[in-house]
Amino acid sequence: MYPEGPVLLKRGNRGDFERKTNEYTQNRKLMIKSDGYNASLYLKVATLIWVILILVLCIIVFIVPLKHTVTPVYHEAVQRWMAGEPLYINPTNLYSASLYFYFPQFVFIFMPFHLLPNPFGDILWRIVQTGLLSWAIWRIISLSRTLQNERLFLYASVFSIIQSLGALRNGQANVFFAALTVHAAACLARSQWGLAALCLIGALTVKPLGLVMILLAVVVYRPTIGRLAVGISVFLITPFLFGKSSYVLSQYQQALEHLASFSVITENRFADVNGLLRALGIGLTGIASQIIRMAAGLLTLVFWWIGAKRTHEPERAWLLLALTTTYLMLFNPMTEGNSYVIVAPILAVYAIHFLQTDIHPKLGWGLVFMGFSIGVLPEILRRVDRNFSLWWSPLMMLLFSAILVYTILSRQSLRQPA
Repeated sequence: MYPEGPVLLKRGNRGDFERKTNEYTQNRKLMIKSDGYNASLYLKVATLIWVILILVLCIIVFIVPLKHTVTPVYHEAVQRWMAGEPLYINPTNLYSASLYFYFPQFVFIFMPFHLLPNPFGDILWRIVQTGLLSWAIWRIISLSRTLQNERLFLYASVFSIIQSLGALRNGQANVFFAALTVHAAACLARSQWGLAALCLIGALTVKPLGLVMILLAVVVYRPTIGRLAVGISVFLITPFLFGKSSYVLSQYQQALEHLASFSVITENRFADVNGLLRALGIGLTGIASQIIRMAAGLLTLVFWWIGAKRTHEPERAWLLLALTTTYLMLFNPMTEGNSYVIVAPILAVYAIHFLQTDIHPKLGWGLVFMGFSIGVLPEILRRVDRNFSLWWSPLMMLLFSAILVYTILSRQSLRQPA
């Protein structure tokens, strides 16, 4: 029986996944007995690193709650919703755009944290985000069935944290978004269609960018279509349960106008592909930028379809996450340096995957360099080139994209059973 392709995903593959998991468990027990692999030690070290990170974040936020943080924007949005005021108009300057770049539904995610006394709400926000991200990394690493998941989780944790420190410190929703997209990929690989749809809708609620992964996922993972339809219906209806219809409709309209206005932004402060082009002196204008982004979206869809036919799980789910996040880093016009927390987990997965094989170890070390350079070099070279991260990070993403295309095209299509 051949590995399932996109057509077979209509029937699901949970039984096959469970069979492989049982085989993995038996082999793992034998390995631990024969090689003395200390799984608990690696897991304890990885967990300790995450706990220390959370404690440091809590202490910093408690001492200086209003320094290096974006949560005031979220607090203000909740306050304005509760008062029935516009979310997308800057109250201090009507001629300046609001800093709220989310759908109205994000207000309900942050509202429980807003209702807590300061700074405890902001502290809990960071604890939840960090815990959700660490759990997501564990879940996607454990898909690999390499018999040494605890050690790989330790490596992936260190790799991801280095690229995520800024976003974690600032309490940015990027961390929440990254965690939910990784969880979604892990659920798709396990044929957990309902949970996958929930995570995808959650990612959309946290950031409008979640729409990209949804559009790619439904092309291949057909069982999610009905569940996502229900989820999106709930997503659209929910604001009407907490506000007047006229107010909610006005916020939907303002949200679309607000987000559309930033789709043509070309300021020299973002680390997307235009940041790289600007460094070369050929930055794109608004309309040209939109055309390039749409063309890149179609090309991403093509490679996703081809790649899905040539891979099986969990590599297929990894590929979905990789194509989604690299596209967002390169072609979201508002990609910041701290946005790269979104791609950090899957970059770690591919680096470890390549290093675990004898075919592409050099590519693995290349990805390790990419990840560490994105996280470390901008701080080191800030005084030399203050815009270093604006062109270096997208350059690394272009190289990662090239690696993904190479792995897709170098595979043969999986045959379907007669």
